[in-house]
Amino acid sequence: MRSQILSATAYLKLLFREYPIQANSLIILVATLFILIIDLQLPLGVAAGVPYALVIFASLWVCGIQFTYFLAALGIIFTIIGFYFSPGIAVPMNIVLFNRGITLLLIICSAIMVIKIKKANIDISTLMTQLLIDPITGYKNRQAFESELDTEVLRCKRYHRNLSVAIIDIDLLKLFSDNYDFRNKNDSIKRISQEIKADIRTSDLFYRIDINVFAVLFPETELTEAKEVCEAIRKKISAKIDKNTENKITVSIGIATLSEADKRINLCKRAEDALFISKRNGGNFVSTLPEVANKDKPHVAAILSRSRSN
Repeated sequence: MRSQILSATAYLKLLFREYPIQANSLIILVATLFILIIDLQLPLGVAAGVPYALVIFASLWVCGIQFTYFLAALGIIFTIIGFYFSPGIAVPMNIVLFNRGITLLLIICSAIMVIKIKKANIDISTLMTQLLIDPITGYKNRQAFESELDTEVLRCKRYHRNLSVAIIDIDLLKLFSDNYDFRNKNDSIKRISQEIKADIRTSDLFYRIDINVFAVLFPETELTEAKEVCEAIRKKISAKIDKNTENKITVSIGIATLSEADKRINLCKRAEDALFISKRNGGNFVSTLPEVANKDKPHVAAILSRSRSN
């Protein structure tokens, strides 16, 4: 019996998710009216109002909290209407009153249970979102990076698409964090992250993955094009000078692109190796693996507005 109930619940959940939210709401309302019509055709004593609890549970998957309140109120009203307008009576009145009372109690309890579940789901969803956000910059963190990179790698390999990854490290952060127009290191990191985010597409994915390290996923982007964008980012950030006009902010960047044999860990390792090459060259440098020859780059606006190959 339990397995049958679980199977029916799973089927209803799948059925409702096949339709938009508006259509699901309409279906539930029609079902509620249908229950009322059936209740008005049956004599008192038959607990025809009990199915109202089922439509309330159906709203668990398809509608918001306010709609659940509305369904509960509608079920209570229709149960009372059924009591007054049902034809005849099949059992003693005390049994009728007991049945209707149980129906009302079931509707109320079902609504309370569904609303609590929905609120718990909202709290869990909010918590999960917060766990994936870096509190200093407001951008996604390393956990989100690893999860979404796995997804992007699978997608790009399945559909034979390009994917490039850039690891961006702030050079000598401790030396300028107190002087670079910010009151503390966190302000410096936040401002630098905003500079980087402003120079990538909305479809590119940006993360803070360590104290002074960022990552960018470039979907549908070849290695040479990713390097062009990263060069523009490097030049823009290196143009920022602190208030003492002595120290520049610079970043080192390593870039790798996905190959057919790659897994996430291989792709990240190549990007990190490329970053190490940039650091070994003294910082304020962009490296790729495999290497891409340096050449004159177009203006940053031209780079970012140009569509990248699919």
